Amino acid sequence: MSTEERKRREKQQRYNRIVDAAERVIFSKGIEQATMQEIAHEAELSKGTLYLYFRSKNELYTAIARRGSDTLNQRFAKVFASDCSGLELIRRIGETYLDFVSENPEYFKAFMYYESMSEVDELRESEIAAGCEENRREALSFMVRALQIGMQDGTIDDSFDPRELAIVLWSSTRGITTITHMKGVGHYFKVLDEMEIQVSSLFENFLDLVGTGLATEEARMKKMTDSQKM
Repeated sequence: MSTEERKRREKQQRYNRIVDAAERVIFSKGIEQATMQEIAHEAELSKGTLYLYFRSKNELYTAIARRGSDTLNQRFAKVFASDCSGLELIRRIGETYLDFVSENPEYFKAFMYYESMSEVDELRESEIAAGCEENRREALSFMVRALQIGMQDGTIDDSFDPRELAIVLWSSTRGITTITHMKGVGHYFKVLDEMEIQVSSLFENFLDLVGTGLATEEARMKKMTDSQKM
């Protein structure tokens, strides 16, 4: 291994070490209460060394959001390894997203925080923020690809523009997820309790509604026939 390669590897290892430490501190205390000094101490580094890698706490939290979105996109990619229709791919993408947020609520909080500060000047030149934006585009491309597959295999109505429809679906899924996530952390829409709505049924009904709205008449009839056989 060359000296340059070794230094590059050591730098990446230290970067990961800092993000690991930041997750432990921020996930336990919250972004507002966590300090760069505490994160540096947790990573067993000086505060000065920490600032060589991250210019601010916002950029460090953005690195956490990027790590979460990396993992989420890897899960999306695995969905396409299965042999199924485009309509089923859409459902599986939705299930994958909802499962990820349920299992990783702290990453979802990082996503929301990043989106709320995406216009902050300090992030405009950040390579980490650029990585988050690239992950957004990739996630949306998975949805577009699934829709296009469905339009080609006859399970999804091809009168839609797949790009516009992908944005509608992504936004709707994010909205449902935000509501239920807020319920989980204690600050939520109390109307869910007042209407006695269960989160699990809300997700399931939402995915069923999406599937029915996208499906061609032939696909809807097939689904109805299959359900009657069960």
